[in-house]
Amino acid sequence: MSFIRTLSLAAGFTVLASGAMAATLDVAGVKFDDSIAIYNNTLLLNGAGMVGGAKTPQYVVNVYARSPFATLDELFKIPGPKRLTVTALRDMDTDPIVRVFTRGVNDSATKGDIAKLVPGLGNLDNIFRANKTLHKGDVMMLDWVPITGLVIYIGGKVQGVPFKEPEFFRGAMSIWMGDAPMDAPLRDALLGRSRPAR
Repeated sequence: MSFIRTLSLAAGFTVLASGAMAATLDVAGVKFDDSIAIYNNTLLLNGAGMVGGAKTPQYVVNVYARSPFATLDELFKIPGPKRLTVTALRDMDTDPIVRVFTRGVNDSATKGDIAKLVPGLGNLDNIFRANKTLHKGDVMMLDWVPITGLVIYIGGKVQGVPFKEPEFFRGAMSIWMGDAPMDAPLRDALLGRSRPAR
């Protein structure tokens, strides 16, 4: 069963998981199409992988962009929308994700930028205070939408308000694909450097 869903966004966009296409990748029972159509763009699956072993699977992550990329810097240079999805395979605490997310935002910002990020950091804190746990089967999507910014969905619902500052998108992507990711094998899978763990 695929956990990728069809959603209607408050911003007026229709997000379509490309259901007509055959899923070409299955990671721990979560199926991904090799391309999806969102925000009037076709995005390509760059990579997907799982955190945790066969006996203790935790979650699956996948990432889409308009063209392939092998580094985080390459991802940031690709124009258009991007999507990273986290699917929980068991109940999981979001605190570790939030800590790395916040660190990534701070690392991406200059000292002069920190002040402008304070409202966004408060928004981030509120989102995850309300979502301390992702339950088995829950899907969290992180969409970068030009002009709008980073939009977070959990369970198909928009969380908080969009993060317009690019530091938040950089921070979010660095959780799984940065220099100090939460899981190095997963980073390699997302960047297309290795076959995903199944």
